[in-house]
Amino acid sequence: MLMVYLEVLDTPEEKVRFEELYRKYRGAMFRAASRVLRNDQDAEDAVHNAFLRIIKTFSRFQNTPVKDLAPLVVVIARNEAVSLLRKRRDAAPLEDWNAFAETAESVSDYHALVETFARLPLLYRAALEMKLAGYSDGEIASKLCLTKTAVSTRLSRGRRFLRNIVEQEGFWMDA
Repeated sequence: MLMVYLEVLDTPEEKVRFEELYRKYRGAMFRAASRVLRNDQDAEDAVHNAFLRIIKTFSRFQNTPVKDLAPLVVVIARNEAVSLLRKRRDAAPLEDWNAFAETAESVSDYHALVETFARLPLLYRAALEMKLAGYSDGEIASKLCLTKTAVSTRLSRGRRFLRNIVEQEGFWMDA
């Protein structure tokens, strides 16, 4: 992976400096991310994201000796781990969608179910459609000019609203 990072940097001096930083702090960054995530694969993702963040602003690190960068790079890795943890937590409430999808497949009149989704108030439907399309809460917030809290609220209320409609229509089957 180091070679990929080095290809992004412009000068040989930056490459040497980054390689030194990578070799010296990768382990500490991984341990910090692992303590937050408690999963090696997720910790690797967080460290990768941290190195990408470091590369984007690498010029800011130019005047700081590598030996003094430990607190900074470890905090960046920890923050990336926390971000991944938040994304995982934000995505967790969608576990209901698995049951919903299975229900949708078993319903003989699938079009009626789609029409039911279309009956949701636009306020909730827009956020739910974007979430189902794979957008993160932050991306939805940005596109709808809302806060992440408002997006979470709309997603939660929209799912509840949809669940109520589906239950009243007789589509919902508890697994």
